[in-house]
Amino acid sequence: MDNRGEDRKDFAEKRSFRKNDGERGERRFERSDNFKPRRFERDGERRDFKKDGFRPHGDKRPRGIGELLDLDNDILHLVIRRAQLLAKMRQNGRLAPETEKTIRTAWESKAARMARDNRLSRDLFVLLQTIEPLTRQEEEQGYFNLAPNTEAVDIRIPAPSDTVAARLWLSVAAAAGQETKVVRMPLTDAVVGGVKALNQIGGQLWWEENGDVQSRGGKGLIRNLDKVIHVGDDAFNLWLVIAFCVGMPSRLKLTGDSSLRFLDLAPLRRFLPQMGVRLTNVIPSQDGLPIRLECSGMMPRQLVLADDLPEDFMAALVLASPFWETPCRITLPEKEPRLLGQVLGVLSACGALVSRNGREVFVERGQLSVPAEPVVPMDASIAATVLMFPGFNGGKAVLEGVWGHSKAHALVEKMLRGAGLNVKYGSSETVCSGKERETAIPAAEVMADVVAFCPELLPLASVIMAAAVHEGASVSLPALSEEDRHLVTAFLVRCGVDEKDGKLSTSDEIIPGTWVAPSAQWAMGYALCAFLRPNLHLSNPGVMTSVFPPFWNMYNTLPNPVLKRKQEKEDEDAKPVRRRVIARGVYGELPPEPTAGEDF
Repeated sequence: MDNRGEDRKDFAEKRSFRKNDGERGERRFERSDNFKPRRFERDGERRDFKKDGFRPHGDKRPRGIGELLDLDNDILHLVIRRAQLLAKMRQNGRLAPETEKTIRTAWESKAARMARDNRLSRDLFVLLQTIEPLTRQEEEQGYFNLAPNTEAVDIRIPAPSDTVAARLWLSVAAAAGQETKVVRMPLTDAVVGGVKALNQIGGQLWWEENGDVQSRGGKGLIRNLDKVIHVGDDAFNLWLVIAFCVGMPSRLKLTGDSSLRFLDLAPLRRFLPQMGVRLTNVIPSQDGLPIRLECSGMMPRQLVLADDLPEDFMAALVLASPFWETPCRITLPEKEPRLLGQVLGVLSACGALVSRNGREVFVERGQLSVPAEPVVPMDASIAATVLMFPGFNGGKAVLEGVWGHSKAHALVEKMLRGAGLNVKYGSSETVCSGKERETAIPAAEVMADVVAFCPELLPLASVIMAAAVHEGASVSLPALSEEDRHLVTAFLVRCGVDEKDGKLSTSDEIIPGTWVAPSAQWAMGYALCAFLRPNLHLSNPGVMTSVFPPFWNMYNTLPNPVLKRKQEKEDEDAKPVRRRVIARGVYGELPPEPTAGEDF
C-alpha cells in the first residue's frame, strides 16, 4: 500500500465542495419561470457530487434516471453541508442537550409528512446526526493505493488475541476481584472502552502499550451503583455491563458512541422486568442508547430466555450468573448463542460448577479462581488474513499463539484447506507454507454457517472466490441474502470479478472512484485482493484501528513485516542543551546573572 495516487492532484483540483475563488467561474442561482429554485450552476455547467467534476447540460440520459441522479446529487450536497454545520456547533465533540432537543423536535414535526412509518424518520435523523465530514487533508488525499510487495513473504509475528474471549476473562476477574493478565491484545477502541466500563462497576483493570491488560484484584462489583457509564462503540461491552449489573441493586444511565444509537433494545425492554429490572429509553421513541437501568437485585430461580434477545447478551447472562445473589437456572432458546461454548469454557477453567441438561444451563454460586495468565486464542479473522499471504506470493507465515476451538476457528480451517493452503496448527504457533493445490471455493454448508454464525468471515470467503475465478475455475455465487449479495458483488467487481446470472467470471473493467470498506474485515479482504489486481483504491484505511491497528505497518513492510514503525535514532553526538538554573540563596540574594556570552 502507498499514497502515490497518480490522480491525487487532479482529485484535489476537482473537489465538489470548494469556495468560489473567481478562477472556477462565477456561481449563480437560477430560477425557473414559476420562481422555484432550479439548481446551482457554474458557467453553464451543473454542479455534480462526483469525483469526475461537473456534468454538462447536454448529457444523453433517460429523463427519469437523470432527474433521479440530480436529486441524489443535491441530497448528498445538503447532507455534507448539514454535517459541517453540526461540527461547528459541537463543543468537545457533543451538542448541547437543549440544542439537540430543539433540532430533534423540529425534525419530528416536519418529518411526519414524509412516510407512514415514523420509525424510518427517526432512524434517518439519528443517521444524519452521526455523519462526520472528511477533513481537508482526507479530502485532498483521496484514497490509499493498495500495491503490495510481490516477493515471497517471510512472516513471523505474535498473533493478536481474540478480543471477545479476552473480555470474557477480564469480566470474570473484575467481578471476582482477582488478579490476572491477558497478553497480545490489540488496543482497539472496543477493548479500551470495555476496560473503562468494567472499571466503573468495580473492576481494577489497566492496560500497557505492549498489549498486556491486567486485573489488580480489588473487591469485585460495587453494589448500589448510581452513576453514568459509557460503554464505547462496541455492543458486547453493553451486554457485559447489563448482565453483571442486573443481579445487584443499582441505578444506571448507559451511554455509548453514535453507532449504538441504532441498537434495537426493545427485546431487552420486554424481557428484563421478569428479572426485576426496568429499562427505559432516555430519548422518546428511540430503541437504542442512551438508556436508564433500574435493577432491584431480586433474581428469579428460573429464567427462560426469549428467542428475539441478542445472542451475545444471552451468553453474557450465563457468564454473569455465578455472581448474582440468587442462583438461577437459565433456559436457552432453540438457537444456541455462538459464544456459549467459550463462556462455559471460561467458567469451568475458573472452577465453577457448570451443569447442562439440553437447553438448561445452571452455574452454581461460589468462589472462583481465575488463572494468573489464561490462554486466549488468536483472532480467527486476522489470523486467516495473515496465513493467506503465502498463498499469493509463496513463502512462509508463522503466527505465535494458540489456535482456538470456536466456531469461527473451525470455519477458517475449512476455508483455508479448501483454498489449497498448507496450514499446520501447533500448540504454540500456526504455520502456513504456501499452496498445495488449486483454489476451491467454500462448500455450501460452510457458507451457510458463515452467514448464520460468523458474518465477519464473509470477506475471507469472497477473497477465496475471487482467487478461484482468477485461476480459471468455474464459480457460482452462493446463496446469500439480498444485502449480502449486493455487498459481495460490489466487492468482487472491484477485484476484477464480474457476476452475471449467478456465474462469476474475470473482468477487465476498472471501476472509477474508491471503495469504502464496511468493516475492518472487508478492508483486510480488499488488501488481499490487491495481489490479484494491484492498485486498488481504499477510501477508509483507518477502519483497521477497530480490530488490528498495526495491520497497515505489516502490509507496507512485506515481505519481512514488522508491527511497529521504526523510531528515528537520536544523534548520540549531539551536545545536550545547557540548562540555566535560577536559584535563590537562603542567606541573601545571589549575585546577578552574567550577560549572554559569558561563562559562569
